[in-house]
Amino acid sequence: MSLFKRLTQNSSKEITQLFKSLDEEIAKIKIEASKMEAAQSRTKRELDECRAEIRKIQDYIEHARYSRNIENERIFLTKKSTLEEKERVLQSTYDAMINHMQNLKQSQDIIFSKMTELKNRKNAIDIKLERAKIQEKLNAINTGAFSTLEEKANRSLDLAEAMAELNEIEKGNL
Repeated sequence: MSLFKRLTQNSSKEITQLFKSLDEEIAKIKIEASKMEAAQSRTKRELDECRAEIRKIQDYIEHARYSRNIENERIFLTKKSTLEEKERVLQSTYDAMINHMQNLKQSQDIIFSKMTELKNRKNAIDIKLERAKIQEKLNAINTGAFSTLEEKANRSLDLAEAMAELNEIEKGNL
């Protein structure tokens, strides 16, 4: 096996291994993104439930004010304050998750575009290597078989021309 073939086979194996490991990394990113989406969904649901609870408590506060029940109003205001703090924490967590998801998707898009670019380069290289192999075969045919064939044809032609000249010389002598 020629050195050229060994080098290209080793390089090709390394590139294939690289693509395999990149595919595995992308799979890990997709799994992380799926988990993050589920957590984001859950947090959004909790945030919506918390807001609904705040609206409900606000209605209770209004009802307690209307009925002049100061004790219930104080209890509901305390509960509303606790829920508003929970809402701020959930909103902060949700915003951080959205930001993380955007960064994750950007990273994923960059990796996909780079990988596509690398695969296109590999395909171009594979085409060049295939052309080189074909050119090697053509060169081998050109230098080996055709040279021998051309040499034999030239000898045959030279022999035929020599015979023709001899025939002419014989005809002229007789």
